[in-house]
Order: sequence, then structure tokens, then C-alpha cells
Amino acid sequence: MANETRVFTVGAKEARILEDRLRMELPPHADWRLVPHARFQVKADDVVVTCYTSGKVVVQGRTLDGFVARFFATAADASQGKGTQAGDIDLPLDTPTIGSDEAGKGDYFGPLVVAAVHATPEHAAELTRLGVRDSKTIADDRARMLAGRIEALLDHEIVQLGPADYNARWNAARNINIVLGELHARAIAALATRHADAAFAIVDRFGDERFVEAPLRAALARPLRLLQTPRAERNLVVAAASILARAAFLDGLRASSDECGADLHKGAGAPVDAVARRVVAIGGSALLAKVAKLHFKNTARAGVDPGADRSP
Repeated sequence: MANETRVFTVGAKEARILEDRLRMELPPHADWRLVPHARFQVKADDVVVTCYTSGKVVVQGRTLDGFVARFFATAADASQGKGTQAGDIDLPLDTPTIGSDEAGKGDYFGPLVVAAVHATPEHAAELTRLGVRDSKTIADDRARMLAGRIEALLDHEIVQLGPADYNARWNAARNINIVLGELHARAIAALATRHADAAFAIVDRFGDERFVEAPLRAALARPLRLLQTPRAERNLVVAAASILARAAFLDGLRASSDECGADLHKGAGAPVDAVARRVVAIGGSALLAKVAKLHFKNTARAGVDPGADRSP
């Protein structure tokens, strides 16, 4: 069988993570070399990996699919010049992993939710059979159905801020990424505490990586490698978490609808503005504060001052 070549592009942080993983997980006989213009080169069995200082990673050898699935499925912003896309979520799990994702960040009504799951290689086949993929590509009813299956299969942690608590936290932090990072850290830390076998966690990168790293260090007593990558929902474990977060958000949105007596919509567009005005007509700005994220522009469009004091 002829040799194959796969080419990826990674950032400096991902290159360090890749080298750490290779040094930890490759067999003792792996041959590490220094070559010009490269951070490292290593040969293990029939595979040679060269990571250049430019960020280009060249993988050469025979039958690379398994090796690529193991070490590159979560490479941040990886681009491939040849072969199967490295971030496809149907690539098999190689090691116990925690994946975390959020829902409700861009929705005016309802809670902000983060869900995390812990999965092992033994779970991969069943997750694939269920059709687990990024929840944004799945209809609401199917997301709810899949969430029940995933909850029965995987240990998980769901944390959320209802609108009232969200508004209080937003007023203190004034930055959605701070709030979101805290929720991711809480969910990941809870699972990592229960599962010592998990060596790393995968999160969709939504801003400066310190938004998750700092609260996670504060919440977790043991080391855990954190991989923050764009479009992390391509990874099977993160996709499972995204479905749980989506289902929990939908449940929270329904609860908010019941609380205010109006059919609340997802998103933050013109239809949401009309519903916001209806909520204000029913119960004024105090009711709106119980079901909506007030710092969104929809609040002003509903004729309400988002910064007004609503203390009883």
C-alpha cells in the first residue's frame, strides 16, 4: 500500500498540546528527531509526524485514518490538504473525553445552558448509531428524543442560568463570555471530578481561552488538558453535549412561556420583538425581566430601559 500524506494547520497552543499528547501516548520506541524549521518530528511504527514552526503539520505513512482520528479530530481550526476532514464527528473516540457545549447564548428569551458529557471509546458506536451530530442541524423534537437517549447512555452535567439569574450575573460581569466561561468550567469540573480517566475536555472556542481556563483551574483540583477549538460540535462528544444543551434550553424556554402567558420565540429577530412587546403588555418590564436577557437590543425595541431598577 502506498504512503499517504495529510497536511494540517494548527496554532501555537494546539501544536504544544499535540506534542504533549504524542509524547504521552506514543509507544516508548517512538523516534523523536530535530529537523530544520520544525518544532519536532517523530516516527512511530509506520507514521511520521513533522510539526513545523509555521504551524503546518505533515503526517505521512500508511493507513493514516486511525492515527488522524486519534490525534487530530479535535485540532483547532485544522485544515487538511488531502484526505478526510479531520474534524468530522464520526471519527471514533480514542480515549475517555469530556465535551461541553452551550445553548441560548443568542436567544433573547429563555435560559443560558451549558451541558457537558463524559464518553469513552465504548460509547462511540452507539452515539454514531443514534445519529448524534451538531444540534443546530437537528429539529427540536428529534433533539429532545436524542437527549433522553444520551442522558441514559452517558454521565452528564447540565448547568443553566434562568433569565432572572442571568440578568443579575450579566449586570455584575458585563461580558457574556465571562458568564459562559464560568458555566463551562462548572460543568466540566463536575464531570472531571467524577471521572479521573478523562485526560482532556473539548469546548467550542468562543473567545479568549482564559474565559474557560481560569474558572476551570479554580474549580478543579486535578490537571485536565483543555482543547478549545472552533466548530467543536464536529466532535462526537461535543455534539452529544450540544444536544443536551439544546433540549434543556427548549425546556427552559417552554417554562418561561408558561410563566409569562405568551408563546416565546427562539432567536432575537423581528418576531421576538413582537413577543417582547406582548410580554410587556401582560406584565410590564418586571415580567420581561423574568423571561428575557435584558441586555439584548430587543429590550429597548420593546420600549423598556434595560438598565432600570426593577426591585420590588
